[in-house]
Amino acid sequence: MKIERIELYYVKIPLSGDRPGFFDDRVVFEPNWIPGYHQIDLRFYLLRLVTDAGLDGVAAIPAMGRERESLGALLGAYLLGLNPLDMRLVNQRIEEFSILGMRNGWIDAAFWDLVGKYRREPLWKVLGGTGGFAVPYASLGSNHDHDPRVVAELVTERRNEGFAGVKIRVKSDELAKMVDVVAAAREAAGDSMELMVDANLGWPVELLEPSLRWDEDFVARFSERIEPYQVSWLEEPLHRADHEGLARLRARSKIPIAGGEITPSWREFRSMLDAGSLDIYQPDAVLAGGTYAGGVSVVRWLVREIRRRNAARGPETRPLRYTPHTWTNGLGFAVNLHLFGLLPQEERGLFELPHDRHWQMPQWARFLRNGFARDDEGRIRIPDEPGLGVEIDWEVVARFGKRIDVITKATLAAWTVLDHGWREAVYLRNKKREVEDRSALAEFELPEPPF
Repeated sequence: MKIERIELYYVKIPLSGDRPGFFDDRVVFEPNWIPGYHQIDLRFYLLRLVTDAGLDGVAAIPAMGRERESLGALLGAYLLGLNPLDMRLVNQRIEEFSILGMRNGWIDAAFWDLVGKYRREPLWKVLGGTGGFAVPYASLGSNHDHDPRVVAELVTERRNEGFAGVKIRVKSDELAKMVDVVAAAREAAGDSMELMVDANLGWPVELLEPSLRWDEDFVARFSERIEPYQVSWLEEPLHRADHEGLARLRARSKIPIAGGEITPSWREFRSMLDAGSLDIYQPDAVLAGGTYAGGVSVVRWLVREIRRRNAARGPETRPLRYTPHTWTNGLGFAVNLHLFGLLPQEERGLFELPHDRHWQMPQWARFLRNGFARDDEGRIRIPDEPGLGVEIDWEVVARFGKRIDVITKATLAAWTVLDHGWREAVYLRNKKREVEDRSALAEFELPEPPF
């Protein structure tokens, strides 16, 4: 089996539901992680890999603009002709992408989708998990100007919708303002709901406004002030690279510390584990990885290591936990849902479900034919269908997106001739055939850390 066709799409779906006119008002979502930014649509790149066996695999990455429009030729040169079962070589290609200057750990989801379809197994089973279901918590994405009344209203709505927990966002240098919001959220949630607090300071963005930087003492004071409100965790209160600072903060705080959503490599996760940086690890397999291996491989290794360390430490210590970040799009949600299925059911906490004003499942999963509905008990089923278990609605993609690249052997050959000349193109073609022939012999094995 070989990759014989690569398609890359740029999709921009308005949050308002329909494509508004040029001068029309648009629905606006204000993400806590980009201060001052007005998000009016769901933007992403969609990758489709098609094999000579008639199977296809898909993956998606959030987009700001058209920053990946030149990616097609690179994908063609590195992925065309590859055996999708050769996951060692897939991770090798992802490392090579990073050397060239672009982290593309997200693309491995398309290969895992193909592996699952080839084996006729859902991804969680391919990876050795148990499947089952996840109990979601509602994740608010905006801090809503730290207005206690607005936050209380939203938390009340989520409680009435039957959610077992809710996560609110804060980002301020005024302790009292944030404490008031946490207090309002707890009062609205009552005693039955879990309450989480996310500061989104792990990877500051200053695209439009200066981003805050909290120091350890400020976070420690904030943590102490919100202790009475039974907060399950405080997320990303310091920069993600400050492993030692996070460890010191964790030792000072009675509230568990969470983070790690875009950590680029297994090595960095292991450094965090060794330093004792976090109680709760939250990698998003679409955003994490990409330095030495794809996000799915990296998260699988992390989950295995967390469980190993918990078993070695014994029940008397506070266990490490894994619960993924899922705030990308419907495909990213599906990938992380499968990885959550690696945990035994009894080791699972709550699972993130983005659910704020103007950013809910009908918007971030609109391009999928099958969504992730909660059952009567408020649970989401981890798909049992082969691969990722999702179906792309190509009509929605065609309406709101554009196919920006189609790469086949013919188009890649033509590009290579124009770029390198005939003689060099023939040489490269022959060398590529040698690589493809070796890859074709590979049998599927779960990859191990590549060092």
